[in-house]
Amino acid sequence: MTEHRLLKRQIRKYLPENWEENEQLVQFVKAINESYTNYDQDQALSQHAFDIADQEYNEITQKLLKEKELRDKSINTLLDSVDQLDTENKSDWISASDNLLNIAQYLSAQVSKKKEIEEQLKKAIKEARNASRAKSQFLSTMSHEIRSPLNVIIGMSHLLQLENHLPEQSENLEILNIASKNLMLLINDILDYNKIESGKLELDLKPFSLVELVTNIKKANSVNAQERGNQLKLILDSDIPDSLIGDSGRLGQIITNLVSNAIKFTKEGTIRMTVSVVKQEEQDSLISVTVQDSGIGISKQKQQTIFEQFTQASSHITREYGGTGLGLAISKRLLELMGSTIHLKSEEGKGATFSFRLWLRESTEINKTKFEESDERDLSGSYILVVDDLEYNLVMIRKILGEWNVKMDLCQNGEEAIQKIRDHDYDMVLMDMQMPVMDGKEATTEIRKFNTRVPIIAFTALNDQASRNELYNAGMNGFLTKPFNPDEMYDKLRKLLNQFDQVTLE
Repeated sequence: MTEHRLLKRQIRKYLPENWEENEQLVQFVKAINESYTNYDQDQALSQHAFDIADQEYNEITQKLLKEKELRDKSINTLLDSVDQLDTENKSDWISASDNLLNIAQYLSAQVSKKKEIEEQLKKAIKEARNASRAKSQFLSTMSHEIRSPLNVIIGMSHLLQLENHLPEQSENLEILNIASKNLMLLINDILDYNKIESGKLELDLKPFSLVELVTNIKKANSVNAQERGNQLKLILDSDIPDSLIGDSGRLGQIITNLVSNAIKFTKEGTIRMTVSVVKQEEQDSLISVTVQDSGIGISKQKQQTIFEQFTQASSHITREYGGTGLGLAISKRLLELMGSTIHLKSEEGKGATFSFRLWLRESTEINKTKFEESDERDLSGSYILVVDDLEYNLVMIRKILGEWNVKMDLCQNGEEAIQKIRDHDYDMVLMDMQMPVMDGKEATTEIRKFNTRVPIIAFTALNDQASRNELYNAGMNGFLTKPFNPDEMYDKLRKLLNQFDQVTLE
C-alpha cells in the first residue's frame, strides 16, 4: 500500500512501528488513506472546474463589455441622426436620450411626420401636374383665339396691299403689316418657350443650305437696320458645304434673334454676321456663327441674367427698346437641344458679341422648300372645302383663294363638312380644329369612315409634335399653321395639290 503523504506523517507520529501486524489497524489505515486520496482528487477536480468557470466568466465579461461599447456607440450615432431629423423638439426627449424605448418612440413619431410630409408632397406634385396641364390647355386655347384674328389681320393687310389703294395709305398698310408680324413673333416666342419647358419641342432635321439661310436672314433684317442708321454686313466662309443636315427653322430662329437684338440695341453703327467653318472631320463640319454689334453693350453683372426668361439687362431697356426678354432665353435652350452653347463678350457702351459653334453633317441633297417665284398665282381647276367657325376667317380665305382662281365651298362646323364631303368630290379640305357642334378632329375621324381619298389639312394654331401625332392618328394628312403668310400658303397648297404625299406644313 502506498500511503498518502499526510497519512505517512500521522503514522510515524502516532502509530507504533509494528502497527502493520495488527490486521484491524491496517484496514483502518487503508480506509483513511483512500479518503485522503479521494479528497485530493475531488480538490483537483474542483480547482479545474473553477479555473474553467473563471476563464468562461472572463470571456463572457469581455464580450458583454464589447457589446455594451457597440451599443453605446450605436446609441450615440442614433442620437446624432435624430438631432438632424428635428432640432425644434429636441428638449422633449433629450433628458432620456439613453432610453432606447424613448428614442424608438421618438423615431416612430418622426416616421409618421415624414409620411405626412410625403403625402403632402405627392398632393403638391399632383396639383403641379394638373396646373401644368391647365397651363398647356390655356396656352393652346389662347393660341387659337389669338392666332385666328391675327391670321385675318395679316391676310387682310396682304389683300389690301394687292388691291387699289390711295398712295398715302401705302405707309399705313406697311406699318400694319410690320406690326402684325411682330405680334406673331411675340406669340411664337411665348409658345415656343412653353414647349421647351415642357420638353415637347423636337428638332426637325432635314437637308438645308446654310448660306441661303443666313443670306435670307440678312435680307429680312436689312430694312430694320437701315431705319436705325446701321450697316448690316454678312461675312461667309467659302468652305461652308452646300448642304447640311439640321433644323434650319430653329437655327434660323436663333440667328434671327441675335441679329434683331443687335439691330435693336445699336444706332448708327455696324452689325456683322460671320459664318465660318472651324473644323472638318469626314462628313461633319464645326460651324461658327458670330453676331457682333457696336451698340450699348451689356455690363458684366448683367451678362448672365439676360439669358433668363422674361429678363432684360435693366428695366429702362425694356421701357426704351421693348421686347419680352424671351429671345435669348429661347436661343440658349434651343442651342442646348442642338448640343451647343451660346457665348457672350461685351462691355457696357462698347457693343456685344454673341457666338456659338455647332456640329452639322454634310448632306448630298438640299431640301427644296420653295417653288420658283412668280408673279402668277393660279390654282385654276382646284376644288377646296374650307371649314372654319369664324366668319371673318372665311371672308379672308375666300378672298385669298379667289385671287388664285380656286373653286371653293365654305362651312362653319364639322357636321356641315361631313355632309358636303358626301355630296362633292373635293381636291382638298382645309379643316379648322376648334369649332362648335363638331370640332375638326372628330369630323376627320367620321370622314375617314367613308372617304379615305380626300386630303384633309389641319388649319390650326397648334403646332407641337404631340398635337400633330394625335391629328395624324385621326386621319389628317398635313398642317397649315395659323397665322400664315399668303405667299407661303400658295406655295404649300400648290405643292399639295400637285403631289400629295403626307406632307407636313409648318
